[in-house]
Amino acid sequence: MDTNNILLTTIKAAASSHSKQAARHKYLHRSLWVASSFISLLIAVSTAFDFSLFDIASKSIATLFAIILPMVTSYMVLRSPEKLWIHEINIRNQLLDLHTELELLTARNAQFDPADFEQRYLVIMSTANKKWIEIKEG
Repeated sequence: MDTNNILLTTIKAAASSHSKQAARHKYLHRSLWVASSFISLLIAVSTAFDFSLFDIASKSIATLFAIILPMVTSYMVLRSPEKLWIHEINIRNQLLDLHTELELLTARNAQFDPADFEQRYLVIMSTANKKWIEIKEG
């Protein structure tokens, strides 16, 4: 396998990995948002109406949900799924741009230095790692 094919395969695999991570972070972000919205709605309903569910007063149910809501929102803040989702999408796009550029040059049989593409790939991955750590440290 020549250098260009190895580079193309490596870049494509990295882009695919970042795409999968972005999908996971997107799902987590949306799930936590839906959960916090639903819990807020349950708090509003249980405080607005006086009822009993399994012999538990609505005020007690509201209190329970009021305890759960900050846990969900703090998990959202600690995990930063929205920021990670955006970060992963940006990295994926940079890698796909690099992949496309290399594919076009290879298809044209143009002269280029594979070491340049290797270096650019490594810079993207290094920057991605630094940014990921920055996001996780808050």
